[in-house]
Amino acid sequence: MRMTEHVTLKDVAAHAGVSRTTASYVVTGEGRVSQKTRDRVNASMKELGYVYNRGAASLRTQRSSTIGVVVTNIASPFFGELLVGLEDELRAAGFLSLVVATGDDPARQEQLITELREHQIAGLAVVPASGSPRELLDTIRVSGVPHVFMTRYLDGEPAPYVGPDDLEGGRLAAQHLLGHGCRTLAYLGGRDIVLSRRDRLNGVRAAARAAGLGADAITDVPGDATGESGLEAGERLLSSGALPDGVICHSDSVAFGFYRALRKHGVPTDSVRLIGYDDIRTAALFEPTLTSMATHPENLGRAAGRKLLAALGLAEQAGDGLIETFVPELVVRGSCGCH
Repeated sequence: MRMTEHVTLKDVAAHAGVSRTTASYVVTGEGRVSQKTRDRVNASMKELGYVYNRGAASLRTQRSSTIGVVVTNIASPFFGELLVGLEDELRAAGFLSLVVATGDDPARQEQLITELREHQIAGLAVVPASGSPRELLDTIRVSGVPHVFMTRYLDGEPAPYVGPDDLEGGRLAAQHLLGHGCRTLAYLGGRDIVLSRRDRLNGVRAAARAAGLGADAITDVPGDATGESGLEAGERLLSSGALPDGVICHSDSVAFGFYRALRKHGVPTDSVRLIGYDDIRTAALFEPTLTSMATHPENLGRAAGRKLLAALGLAEQAGDGLIETFVPELVVRGSCGCH
């Protein structure tokens, strides 16, 4: 007969024939307990229907096992890969991730962070919403919660950060297309308010200047970082009557949408050289295969996890200081004209 109401750890210990301390070691993963004893205690927990109350344990120990993770869009393939790496690092250290999405809305972000803090989280990993005010960092600092920002930083505000070097990423992408002989370029997608877009576009412009091109050689088409936005941007370029020689997209999804615009209007995909950004896992499966600036989001997530664990005193300090950036890698495939 299963006991499903008011089962305590003392009940589990008595059923398994061990002390309450030993049973506690088993459920928390602490202490030196033989595998045979662990198996017996776990079998008793299952038979009695015992569920470990982590919330009550946190109140007793003043230490939470939950990390609040704030992203802008859970549906994004990039953020999906980022979360895989982050959660792997946190789970290995005994933490559970509580993931929320802001929809890239600073007001929603403030509300969610307040709610996470009410859950007594041990730390915060945040992808800031576009246009986040300085008060975001002030609020987190005052709360005393260890934190790290991921892939996006707050302009002019020093804070623990892990992300790609987008200025260099934009420069490398443009440099590659210029090396193919492109004399006109377009940057598609990404909202103007997004700092990573600003940095990448500045890198593109720096490469164009170094090649002797004027500002009019670059067409700037902002939008969302989605396939739909790429389709719309592609149709705008096509309606202008002159495609640029090369296109750099704010994300791989934008690149997929741009190719959809070309096919929709019967324009050969080799009419323009194209580079995406992030190198999500489907980039190599597209046709033509997509050349992309790989930011390795899973690795970024792991690095962010290590930096947060260091702030919690559970790991060695990662990197040389507050800010840890990684230069994106140009992954060459077919869309840029290389074979």
